[in-house]
Order: sequence, then C-alpha cells, then structure tokens
Amino acid sequence: MNDLTPKAERTRELILRTALDLFAKQGYSATTIRDIASEAGVSLGLAYRYFESKESLILALYQQMAAETDEAITTLPAGNVAERFVRTMTDRLQQAAPYREAFAALFSTILTPKSGADLLGAEAISMRERAESAFITLVTNASDAPRAAYVQDIGRLLYGLHFAVILFWLRDSSEGQRSTTALLGFIQDLLPWLLRSLTLPFAAKQISRFVRIMDSVLGSKA
Repeated sequence: MNDLTPKAERTRELILRTALDLFAKQGYSATTIRDIASEAGVSLGLAYRYFESKESLILALYQQMAAETDEAITTLPAGNVAERFVRTMTDRLQQAAPYREAFAALFSTILTPKSGADLLGAEAISMRERAESAFITLVTNASDAPRAAYVQDIGRLLYGLHFAVILFWLRDSSEGQRSTTALLGFIQDLLPWLLRSLTLPFAAKQISRFVRIMDSVLGSKA
C-alpha cells in the first residue's frame, strides 16, 4: 500500500478512522468489516481491498503511530533527554486524544496474545522496532546523552516507558487526564537523576538488567 494514489490514500484513511469510531461506539468484537464499510460509505469489496481483516486495521494503526512517533522525534527541538521524552509523549497524546475512547475499547484486544492484533506479538515487531529506534535517536541527539555504551539501554528504556505512559493515559479517569500530566512531570524530574546514576557501575548494571527483562516481553531483537 506504499504506492497509493492520493485518492486511494484518503479512502484508506477514511476506512481506518471510521473503524476507530465504531470500535469506540460498539466495541471491537461487535464491529464487523461490513459495519465499517457501510459507515464509511464504501463497498464491502473496497474495504477488504485495503484491509483484509479487523486485525489488519489494528496493525495499520500501529504502523501509522510508529511512523508518527519517528517523525515527531526526528523534528524535536534541542534539549535534554527528559525534555525531549516529555515533549514527545505530550504531543503524541494530544494527537491521539480524539481517538482515546477507541484505543480504550481496543485495550484488551491489543494486549491479548494470539489475537492477531497483539501489540506485543510477532505481527507488530517491525513497528515496535521502528519505535524503539526512534527513542534511541531521541537519546543520541539529546544535550545530556549518556556515554555511547549506555545510549541503547536508555533509548530502549524510554521505548518501554512510552508504552507504560500510553496505557496509564488510557486508564486515567481524572479530569482532563491530570494524573497523566502529573506522571509526565514526575518522569521529567526522574530522568536526569537516572542518567546521573549511570556513573555508578552498580546502577548502570541494574538498568541494563531491567532493560533485558523488559525486552523479554516487548520482543526486542537487541
């Protein structure tokens, strides 16, 4: 689907956004491709031309989010690791806000192994690797980037942390998701301390150990 015409790209985007709206209104399990096609005003055959299943819709969403995260990090202004991470997460959550209910409706599906739309499954590995690489770039280009030996570990730690922030945001019922804002403020205060701790061999070793444990769940090839 990389060589779509502008009209075809708009149709594909319409189907994807319609699907997200329906997932939010009636749930992922209750929504069919036929429902999505009807709501989008396109034929069932055309909908299947772009998305062969509901699972492929979710994978397309992952791909789009990974690309948008990559682009957002590439265009970040200068700053330290904490500033760049919080800026990235703040911007990404603001962009995702119109579809928060849809993402919440998908919560159980995207974390269910073998669902076909598992965020941590083999189907989504290329998107996860792209996002992980973007967070390593975030660290590499920061004003307080750690020594080269630690850049990948910190980048991968932030990659895992960004998942945690998103899941927290989805479950945050406070007005205007104030708790998520507070969490990001805490992270911004914590990260400089974490980077300074890398000068201590024991701390650096434990951070590396934690990242390896995290990799076993997130499916990193590193």
